[in-house]
Amino acid sequence: MITLQQDLLQSALNAVTRASAKNSLQAAFALVQLNVNTDGILHLSCFNGETAARATVNVDCNEDLAVCVDAATLKAVVETLTGSIRLHVDGTALVIQGASTRTSLRIVDEALPMLDENDLHPLATCSGSTFRSLLRVLPFASTDESRAILQVVHFLLDKTQAVTLAADGYTAGQVLEPLEGPRDSIAVSLPVSCVRLLSTLIEERDTVRMGTSGSNRALFQIRNAESSKNLMLATVTVDGNFPAAQIQTLIGDARTNAVATLQVQQASLLQSIRMVNAMGTQSTFLKVVNGVAKIASAETETGQGRNILDATASGENAQAWLSALYLKRAAEAIKGELTLRITSNTKPLMIEAGNFTSVIMPMLSDGFKDPFPEDEAIAISLPEMAMA
Repeated sequence: MITLQQDLLQSALNAVTRASAKNSLQAAFALVQLNVNTDGILHLSCFNGETAARATVNVDCNEDLAVCVDAATLKAVVETLTGSIRLHVDGTALVIQGASTRTSLRIVDEALPMLDENDLHPLATCSGSTFRSLLRVLPFASTDESRAILQVVHFLLDKTQAVTLAADGYTAGQVLEPLEGPRDSIAVSLPVSCVRLLSTLIEERDTVRMGTSGSNRALFQIRNAESSKNLMLATVTVDGNFPAAQIQTLIGDARTNAVATLQVQQASLLQSIRMVNAMGTQSTFLKVVNGVAKIASAETETGQGRNILDATASGENAQAWLSALYLKRAAEAIKGELTLRITSNTKPLMIEAGNFTSVIMPMLSDGFKDPFPEDEAIAISLPEMAMA
């Protein structure tokens, strides 16, 4: 008989079952495995073919138990209960008892991969807030199956910092965080699906240990003593030629070659992006002229939006057509003020703030009209007035 509190079991199931796959052709991917012995430590494990997850819960136990049941069903049953829960095996069923309920789940004869913290070769330890900051590049990773090499988040770790990179061929993001890492630099590419799962499991106050197990497996241990959280995830690393050096060169060139620099309030930029979307288009015109930053949508059947950004501008006049979707992706990774650098209407535009940097490729502008033609009229009339 195993006895534990419902809230602890529900929390563990909420986390670990995210690594299960209900509609998979592989029946084992829809299961959760429960392993416990009389030491009072219950391990719950799920595996979806790419990522394995394990949650650990302290329980009262007077017998060993090792069974697999349907993950979604166990989770749904536990959500209906409160207070103390008792688990035991009765023949071919796992029995879950509450104060006045008794539910039986059929045991499935399967064995899932078991994770062990002793297999973790540590690389770095950081706070949950630091790790979540590193994951701000996730929206930049490609979702295009024809670009498998970009369907990853790339980690670069050395003894002083961690760097994450992601790209989709049109945009790229980079985050740097100081931390104590491995003595020798290491690069690891993780599947987007695993990184997305990590982003849902890791909270600000957690402690995260990153490590490897063998040549092609990454492990993450997530702990929080206050909430009794003790999770472990393992995933295969992606073999590929992620273009980390090229992306960092692109970022460096965008910073060095910029002709106009804007200091923009994030709220103003996001409000202008919503204005563009309200016109039923993603095509966005950004212009710096005589120290003023302007933004507009392409002209549509509905109309055209034009706005003056809450920004200060320095450098030369510059302009570019961009996708509002990509601008929004970068702006949402930042809080407060951001720096926006424009080189030309054919070179990448840069957005950065603190330890976050992104580059966005401009759109081809053939066929688009300047939404601010009055700027050209002023530029022509002034010399004529001076000559008179």
